[in-house]
Amino acid sequence: RRLHPVGVAERDRRHFEVIQAHTHEQLVLSRSLRNPKGGVLSPSSLWPSAEIVYKRDRIPEHAFSEADRLLARPRDAGQLAHVRQSQLCWRNWQRPSILTPHDGLSGANHPAIERALTRVQSTTSLQRLLRDPLGFVWRYALGWRSVRFQSDPLQLGAASFGELVHELISGAIIALEPTPGFARASADEIEAAIADASTAILHAWPLQRSVPPPILWRHTVSEAARRTARGLAADDQVRSDTRSWTEVPFGQRGGAGEGAPWDTTITVPIEQTGLVFGGRMDRLDIRATGDGARITDYKSAKPPPRHQRIALGQGRELQRVLYAIAVRALLPEVRTVVARLVYLADDPAIFELKGDELDAVVGEAAGYLSAAMTILRSGRIAPRWEQDADYDDMRLALPADRETYLRRKASEFRPANQPLNKLWSAST
Repeated sequence: RRLHPVGVAERDRRHFEVIQAHTHEQLVLSRSLRNPKGGVLSPSSLWPSAEIVYKRDRIPEHAFSEADRLLARPRDAGQLAHVRQSQLCWRNWQRPSILTPHDGLSGANHPAIERALTRVQSTTSLQRLLRDPLGFVWRYALGWRSVRFQSDPLQLGAASFGELVHELISGAIIALEPTPGFARASADEIEAAIADASTAILHAWPLQRSVPPPILWRHTVSEAARRTARGLAADDQVRSDTRSWTEVPFGQRGGAGEGAPWDTTITVPIEQTGLVFGGRMDRLDIRATGDGARITDYKSAKPPPRHQRIALGQGRELQRVLYAIAVRALLPEVRTVVARLVYLADDPAIFELKGDELDAVVGEAAGYLSAAMTILRSGRIAPRWEQDADYDDMRLALPADRETYLRRKASEFRPANQPLNKLWSAST
């Protein structure tokens, strides 16, 4: 007797027939619709030819929920206002070269925008006005807020780490002022003040917010203390008669702050714009004679190349310029103002604006703020191509394929943002 080889398919069929023949009551079959990479799988030839496929978008016999009922009855769903608006929004997003209300178009001199512009601004809101006019409308005219989820992190985010460094600097300088005074303190006294501030934060922060596990948290505080010490050590040339303040408020509601160099309730106007603002300065140094002041804005990030000039930094570094405007308004007797950026990562790097250069940058900032206000009041407001992912916290308000959407509408968006394009494309 000669045995003929049987192929795999034929052998599978015979095995399946044996299983069927020995099943007396019920045979249950199941199969995967997709492979591990997500590709669609066709059914096996052994699968019954009379297979009934129940699709997810089929009309159900009995609706499970209101959404299920509307999905089964598109005509009913189309009568709902929010469904019609969603469909219109999608169509407007697909229309090339046309600025629509779903892109940011609004009526000229809209009351909600006027209210947002006449409120007391913060340095954060003015930075958003310069960097993203449409985002300013979303947040301060419409009141939108991005959701922030707090989990147990293995490391602090950049914003939280920066806040940690700022709090260490503030704690150390407060401990040294007015006696013996930061400018007169020895290296050992500064080191002890930083250590005390580190110990306080090490125990206080875990009770107030999510921090990394204990060992990582201690390492994080140590790294922040190291950067703080380097940053404060860069101030060797501070005159002994200088008085220092940290987290100096201005334009704040409530009573005047104790120990501040001015009335903290006074808001600061920005000439030629009509805007008023308040805020908190990272650090302020004033000579005993009262004729000179130095503003410091600390950054925990790595510095740019030392040869690079930093003025407004495409709107990112607006704060120190606003602080200079505030010092000139609140301390009219001050004749010399120096505005500094101090980067604390690696070796501290200091970038200063003073004299005519500071005057020019203040004028530029006021001009760009006026241009941003003109855009908002015109009603032709459009998104901008924001490359800073950490800054663009409202990306969900735009289409998921944002890059394609921005390219499709570029011919309308670019002219709408034209008054600020020079700022956004500047290298400094």
